[in-house]
Amino acid sequence: MQGQDGLHRLCALLVKASWEPCRRQPRAIGVRRSFRVTGRTSGWHHAAMCEDCLAGYTRCVHVTADAADAYRQAMRLCALMEDCGDEAELLTRLESVDEVRRMTATLPNSRFVHPAYPGTRPSCGAGGCEPDVSVMDDRELEAHLPLEMSARLAQGTAEDQIIAALGDNGNAVFLVWSGRWPDRPEHGLHGSRHDAVQVAFRGDHSDPALLSGRHAVHVHVSKESGHRGVEYLAAQAGVHP
Repeated sequence: MQGQDGLHRLCALLVKASWEPCRRQPRAIGVRRSFRVTGRTSGWHHAAMCEDCLAGYTRCVHVTADAADAYRQAMRLCALMEDCGDEAELLTRLESVDEVRRMTATLPNSRFVHPAYPGTRPSCGAGGCEPDVSVMDDRELEAHLPLEMSARLAQGTAEDQIIAALGDNGNAVFLVWSGRWPDRPEHGLHGSRHDAVQVAFRGDHSDPALLSGRHAVHVHVSKESGHRGVEYLAAQAGVHP
């Protein structure tokens, strides 16, 4: 149950794509059972709306072709948090046996589920909705693809291995660190439950559903903090939106 709740929180935090680069009010990317699915974006994502997601503000603050650089910048931002959670959360969609094997070797306690959106698979398949990929040979595993993967990891324990396991191509990989920004009302920053730092590896800076060779760092703040709060955090971390 804890893993499912973690996935729900991650889906609510995943960067809210907009038609203008990270400046308009957010839409959640991901699938949550309590969400109302409103449409389909490019790639594997569903667009969903919920009150929690609409209550926050998200902006991209750093785009780079270097995954390690994106991670370093994210850690600079996390260091500014007054209260940063002990765990990071990961979500991605895997479409090849090789990807599944690489990610499983990196995060052996990951959860795998069949995609939840219509049109991909008529049922959960012979192995149930949460296949145990560790006991499957390559042929069996291929029959279950694509798979959505989620994982929780203690901060600083596997991020470098995740970067190494990305490979040269594949879907976007989202890594989120939740917490709370300090209250700095003189700078327009107000801590809230929506606060987080996110890296979209291989995700475009304006819409992570649009894959690219770049990696984008996003800051999640309250709607009250908005643009001014993000600008303050970016300046403190030495990044430039």
